[in-house]
Amino acid sequence: MKFPTLIILSGGSSSRFAPLKEKMLFKFLGSTLVEHQLKTFKRHGFEKIVIVTSENNFDEIKNEATRVTPNLEIVIQKGEGMAGAANTALEKIGDDESVLIVNMNDIFDDGIFEKLKAHLGTNPSENLFVGFYSEKYFPGGYFTLDGDRVVGIVEKPGEGNEPSKIVNMVFDYFPNAAVLKKYMAEAASDRDDVYEVAVDKMMKDGIVFKYAEHKGIWRTIKYPWHVLSMMEYYLSVIGGQEISSKAEIAKSAKIIGHVVIEEGVKIFDNAVIKGPVYIGKNSIIANNALVRDSMVGDNCVIGFSTEIARSYISESCWFHTNYIGDSVLGKNVSLGSGAVTANLRLDEQEVKVNVKGERVGTGLIKFGNVIGDNVRIGVNSSLSPGIKVGAYSFVGSGVLVDEDVEDHKFVKLKQEKEIKENVFDITKTSRKDIQTGLKNTLSK
Repeated sequence: MKFPTLIILSGGSSSRFAPLKEKMLFKFLGSTLVEHQLKTFKRHGFEKIVIVTSENNFDEIKNEATRVTPNLEIVIQKGEGMAGAANTALEKIGDDESVLIVNMNDIFDDGIFEKLKAHLGTNPSENLFVGFYSEKYFPGGYFTLDGDRVVGIVEKPGEGNEPSKIVNMVFDYFPNAAVLKKYMAEAASDRDDVYEVAVDKMMKDGIVFKYAEHKGIWRTIKYPWHVLSMMEYYLSVIGGQEISSKAEIAKSAKIIGHVVIEEGVKIFDNAVIKGPVYIGKNSIIANNALVRDSMVGDNCVIGFSTEIARSYISESCWFHTNYIGDSVLGKNVSLGSGAVTANLRLDEQEVKVNVKGERVGTGLIKFGNVIGDNVRIGVNSSLSPGIKVGAYSFVGSGVLVDEDVEDHKFVKLKQEKEIKENVFDITKTSRKDIQTGLKNTLSK
């Protein structure tokens, strides 16, 4: 069985992911998404791989990718959208080669690879598209089906206009690169759907696209809150307790459930780790802290009496007496004592987030905040559900943040206060008299 050349799309501006950067380089269980993906594809037998990056992330993805496997081609995307990415990769691929196109930020379980192998064993000369049944609207392409064939594809039709409930996962197999190149060269559109227009024209011209439905695991990162879904998946694969011999754990600390605790971690007295949890290298979990259903990156300090619940914490973050729930935090974020993230609306309805000027539903009843890299939040500040704080921004003490903060901003609280002479002499009172008076009042 000859495997197709694998095209992995890793470019794009990631504007929907703001204020976070480079979703493919987010770490899960200590490894970037790039590393996880390449190990998976190698395990399933892919040998020739072309990765398409943007100019901005080329160096970082190249460093990660070549560390896993040196035998691959990495190119910078020319042109816009998925069509630009696919065309850039196709320049490196011979006309007679077969190809499989996937996104770097999509993960699947092994079932999808078994469907591909079955197709290659029986119908290698026919195109294959894999879809996923979804009741909820997904901002991607949708299939029009006729039995076991895909006969049309519509990109982002809008909720209520879907031709079916089957979402294109972008696990697209083409047996002949020359045919795809031809239709891509002829396609045109005013929207960001040139790839879909090319494929749709192939279908209308009678080229057969077989359909397979993937019923297993599919996780993708398009918006910041999708990091939590991806985190949940990787936490689910932890089996037992993997605790480094170089970690220091106080006798009174409690480690419950499935956990990975890396070397250099210090867990102080009365702290609780309730799995599934991942704690990165050299991080500190201080006295009375609680970490549950979360990932904590390297070199973090989860300070005294802080609770981290169902949240993704990047490296080098510092906390002290905080609550962080259902949130995604970038690198080098610090919260002053008493600062909290709110994760539940008063009406207990779906949390929505502003994305590029539109209110986008997260599909979550509980969702806290998205905080970019290098942010400082002052003592006793509060962030409302669904609020984003941009990178390199500061929030002063005691601020209620109920609207998004852009990058490089400083938010301060202005308040009126009165200062006057104090005419009350505290030395003329007695604590004993106060206590006696209180006891007399309570006895009546």
